[in-house]
Amino acid sequence: MKHARMKLPVSILLFSVSQILAFNNVIVTQKEVEIGVGETASITFHIKNHTSSTLNQTRIQLSQSPYITNPDVVLVDNWWANVTVTGERPVAGEILEALNCTTDGEDVCSLDLHDAYSRITVIRSHWLAILIQIVGWTYFAAWSVSFYPQMYLNFKRKSVVGLNFDFLSLNLVGFGAYAMFNLLMYYNSHVKSIYSMENPRSPPPVLLNDVVFAVHAFLACFVTILQCIFYERDQQRVSTKCIILIIGLVSFGFVSVVVTVLNKITILDFVVSLSYIKMAVTCCKYFPQAYFNYQRKSTVGWSIGNILLDFTGGSLDILQMVLQAINVNDWSAFYANPVKFGLGFVSIFFDIIFMIQHYALYPDAEVPHNEYHGVDNPDPDSIVRDAEHGGADNESMESTDPIIVHD
Repeated sequence: MKHARMKLPVSILLFSVSQILAFNNVIVTQKEVEIGVGETASITFHIKNHTSSTLNQTRIQLSQSPYITNPDVVLVDNWWANVTVTGERPVAGEILEALNCTTDGEDVCSLDLHDAYSRITVIRSHWLAILIQIVGWTYFAAWSVSFYPQMYLNFKRKSVVGLNFDFLSLNLVGFGAYAMFNLLMYYNSHVKSIYSMENPRSPPPVLLNDVVFAVHAFLACFVTILQCIFYERDQQRVSTKCIILIIGLVSFGFVSVVVTVLNKITILDFVVSLSYIKMAVTCCKYFPQAYFNYQRKSTVGWSIGNILLDFTGGSLDILQMVLQAINVNDWSAFYANPVKFGLGFVSIFFDIIFMIQHYALYPDAEVPHNEYHGVDNPDPDSIVRDAEHGGADNESMESTDPIIVHD
């Protein structure tokens, strides 16, 4: 059992060392290539750390695909070989790889072809690709900014009345797990080595903007929690059901840590388990706030700006997926990863509910506050003035006749 536990770390070490000390290894300088239908691109193969001059006349056999056109064999000249690729049909991430090699006087391929591949995406339109990038950065900005309307509203009112603490608590736990997931996926070399071994030719699952968004979201949730400590509240508290749920999620994370330390699962499995926590939180975090608004018959104190930006980000996220699918003629993102697609729709569904509550069900709800009036609250001064005028009218209607007391 002990040897079995040591097998994975040793294999990772050997894998890492082999990448550094490899001889006669063939690399591709363009790992990611994007071309339009009918367009061509040049892909360069290079032999590194060569041990024999005879390898300079090696013939490399290349893979074939109905989506791209390229020669079957390419000849290495001065340790380099250029391959011209033509896009034939839209496709996402088609692999062009070196399958084998032949060298005069040798029966077997003497080259290390492990890294001799390139991912080629053939698109319908470059203009559509630019639009996809614009949509992507727009929804990233919308989601990132969506935390601030609520914080600003709390600051301006000096009150968090109207906020449901279950929603805030679950949001903090969810984005905490999501931030840890992205940080470990992006920075931890051990995690990245295991991922590379299990998915040798897949692109990185986490990019820097994912890390920035997750950490920023967690910090924004934390600041909102601090506002709940220092600003006015109205007997709000975290419910017992929510506490039980949070304990369950944290316990799940703790158990994952323990079984990882005991080498029952890999650290990559632990990181993936953090994403399950985020998915669970997303599925249930909106219910408490929606029900809280229903109980109060009001959305005062719950920023509609937050909802509008979240709805914008979620809608643009799905729009980007649709545009990408059109541009590469690949709709697998919708059915191959139904969890991501489903969670996006959960957020949009509840955003629509919140908008209906705010604009249709409770548009004229009046919850006056003596320190705040604005877009989400009626003007308390006018309410006070109306009350004073009403009081004055009542007094004028009272009888002014003297009160006669009989002995």
